[in-house]
Amino acid sequence: MKKSEIFFNALRLPIDFAAVSGAFFVARIIRLHPTFLANFQSPADTNLAFENFAQFAAIASGVLILIFAANGMYRMRSQNLSKDFRKVIFLVAAWLLILTAYFFFRREFFFSRLALVYAGILTTVFILLGRILIRFFQRIFWTAGVGVTRILVIGTNPNSLVLGNFLAHNPRFRFAGFVEVACPRPRSGGKLPHEFPEKPIGEIEEFEKIVKRRQISEIVLASRKLSNVKMRELLAFCRVNHLGFSFVPDLLEVPQKNVEIETVAGIPLISLRPTPLDGWGRIGKRIFDFLGSLFFLIISSPIWLVTALIIKFDSRGPIFFTRKDDGSKVVRVGKHGEPFWFVKFRSMRAKSDSLRYSRELAEKNTRKNSPLVKIENDPRVTRVGRFIRKYSIDELPQLLNVLTGKMSLVGPRPHLPEEVEKYKPHHRRVLEIKPGITGLGQISGRSDLDFEEEVALDTWYIENWSVWLDLKILWKTIGVVLFPKHKE
Repeated sequence: MKKSEIFFNALRLPIDFAAVSGAFFVARIIRLHPTFLANFQSPADTNLAFENFAQFAAIASGVLILIFAANGMYRMRSQNLSKDFRKVIFLVAAWLLILTAYFFFRREFFFSRLALVYAGILTTVFILLGRILIRFFQRIFWTAGVGVTRILVIGTNPNSLVLGNFLAHNPRFRFAGFVEVACPRPRSGGKLPHEFPEKPIGEIEEFEKIVKRRQISEIVLASRKLSNVKMRELLAFCRVNHLGFSFVPDLLEVPQKNVEIETVAGIPLISLRPTPLDGWGRIGKRIFDFLGSLFFLIISSPIWLVTALIIKFDSRGPIFFTRKDDGSKVVRVGKHGEPFWFVKFRSMRAKSDSLRYSRELAEKNTRKNSPLVKIENDPRVTRVGRFIRKYSIDELPQLLNVLTGKMSLVGPRPHLPEEVEKYKPHHRRVLEIKPGITGLGQISGRSDLDFEEEVALDTWYIENWSVWLDLKILWKTIGVVLFPKHKE
């Protein structure tokens, strides 16, 4: 999902809250005004004290936001404005009924009933205006080419044509065209029974080249002619290359998780989200990571100080391992394969990183059938280094990577660029999200875990993420760190 789309969709929540709160205070001003709407209201009551009114307005605003959220008003996909408007009117009416029922059962009404009616009408108007304003600025961004989705339709049939016409006239999309799925012609050499009116931009065999050449970011599969094997290959390609994937129903088995259904030009589309860590999940995890890394940085600060001192006294060299022997930055591969500057406490002798792939150390590699390198009894590791590695203290500086948004507290392990180059296509699924300081692999065997098993665990985590899962992994990590089974 585009960052701009997440931003504008997330913006609806605070704007709605501000709209409801503003509606209450405008309603109070109208109710207290001696001449405004004088023919429709009696003199103002004296029970409109600002403090009580403000408290009620805040609570009522929060209740409406919860009602909106429960009814899908904050979904992270751009929604149809006309449907949005109908839902706003209906839900605001339901909200007013709930507030009225609350006062009825309490047998108390501490402020004017007219003020509540005014607030309900103004709430509807202000929220609708807020949604229009958001869409207005979003369209400006789309017109400038920011946040648009470059989309490709696979298939040449009536559904494809309807979808293509809709996408071509929607500013949110940049429609690339249709890809034809090969179909044998009649033996007579004549035309197909239903000739497609639009010229396809290529055939399915050229799909990967078309995607790269036209910088496609989302695929819509609208053909029933592909085999299940070919469709699964197509889905795997989209996942590895971080492409959105939607399809017309009944084309392949639909998983029960991470599925979104929407109607485009009257045609139902099922979108397969690669991970819940998109949209609100992405925002929630970033907030969790920021607050969590800040908390752990504060409570671990004494350990940082002691570790820095013993590293400095134990051996020559810097406290942190941030640069290689040739002076270049130490990097790891992050989300979508983007490299980032990586920092750890130094646990090896200075100027020994270049020996990593020497013949002597290569013989000690315990993962010869894996892209990863794990050297048993690494002679480069210092006395202090063995201790801080055993208790994962060397990884504490990675909290800085989490704080700056390059890593997460929980996620797949960050790998070296030369290791990632050896990945098979299905291994690259772990690059779908940010790497983590800890993860399912780290609490399920650490360095002794087979690489394929590690990838399988990380893939499961990506597809089943939740805040509770992160908390569970962090809790188990404490036990693994305090009572390690292995020295390194």
